Amino acid sequence: MEKKSHNILGLEHARVFEKKISVIIPAYNEELYIGNALKALLKQTFPRKDFEIIVVDNASNDRTSEIAKSADADKVLFEPRKGTNQARQTGFENSVGEIVAFLDADCIPEQWWLERLYKKLHKNKNHCVAVAGSYMFSWKEGETFFICQLLYQWIVLPAVSSVVGHIFRRGGVLYGGNFATFREHFEKVEGIDTSFAFFGDDASIAKRLGQIAPVEFDPSLYVASSARRFNRDGIWKTNWEYTKNYFKVMFQ
Repeated sequence: MEKKSHNILGLEHARVFEKKISVIIPAYNEELYIGNALKALLKQTFPRKDFEIIVVDNASNDRTSEIAKSADADKVLFEPRKGTNQARQTGFENSVGEIVAFLDADCIPEQWWLERLYKKLHKNKNHCVAVAGSYMFSWKEGETFFICQLLYQWIVLPAVSSVVGHIFRRGGVLYGGNFATFREHFEKVEGIDTSFAFFGDDASIAKRLGQIAPVEFDPSLYVASSARRFNRDGIWKTNWEYTKNYFKVMFQ
């Protein structure tokens, strides 16, 4: 078995990239959300000429591709094999950026999102493999779930990420719809594990990248996210499914 190491190999600085960042968005039947996500990306403080937007239509049967094209995505790819990680891998294989960043179709990044990801990755490249942020759901300020969300994202998740990443050396906590890494790191671990269709998909990415170094989880790098899964399946059930599958993937 190959011995894991936290020493990051030197990045290939001599390599020439067409873009500084490739933003990859997996999308399945996201006609209600994809337009707003792309509008937010077009308002970034990071220069538009320096990043590309790739939407991977994961066999949608609605107007996802049509809307993405009309909203100025640079590439709209069709991936018939279902699964968020399969869509992410397809996007990665068709990207040209030095850095690959991932956003979910129902997420809205702040204007500084790409700029901060880029700066943090370059600043911390010698001791972390990826930079990951949190989701902010649309609970009303002062509500119980709003307070719980703040405690969870600012205290619980950073602590779990630190323990899993630095002690167990399995990456840490990473949201699949809000993280970035240098493409060399993905190339080194042979890309994304496409056997994960949904639950456990982001944990598998963190674990695979964790062969190189820990993930830096920064709750201030948040994106606004739809609460549709909580509304559909319930808050406690949804959180239990995510938590159960995270630890199952990490420690199976």
